[in-house]
Amino acid sequence: MRFVSTRSGSAPAGFSEAILQGLAPDGGLFVPERFPTFGATELAELEARLDRLDAFAERVLRPFFAHDPLEEQLEEICGAAFDFPVPLVPVEAGTGLLELFHGPTLAFKDFGARFLAACLDRIAGRASGPGALTILVATSGDTGA
Repeated sequence: MRFVSTRSGSAPAGFSEAILQGLAPDGGLFVPERFPTFGATELAELEARLDRLDAFAERVLRPFFAHDPLEEQLEEICGAAFDFPVPLVPVEAGTGLLELFHGPTLAFKDFGARFLAACLDRIAGRASGPGALTILVATSGDTGA
């Protein structure tokens, strides 16, 4: 899959390239050229994976990694990023609450941050090698650490 700039002034990029660049050269955000759709069969398959966040995420994200160097590592990336519980707590009949605070920093940002870090780790070739990869981040502080 290719990713294009919201400002339409840059060449499309692959997933890894878009992750490394952060912003498109024209200052826009990278967005997918198209969004994948899921038919009834795929939705049933997804429902069967709801008990394992890593397997669910791998299936939903697979189209975004098509033809990217990280495509073959997606299962491993999801396993590393989503290795904490995400309980769906029943509130009332037919309604549940997904608790997104069971990650290492107790914030919903663990989902995106850990996934991004796992991708960058592999892009940088450090998944099995020595050395540290430093990722600088900032937060407004309104949602915790």
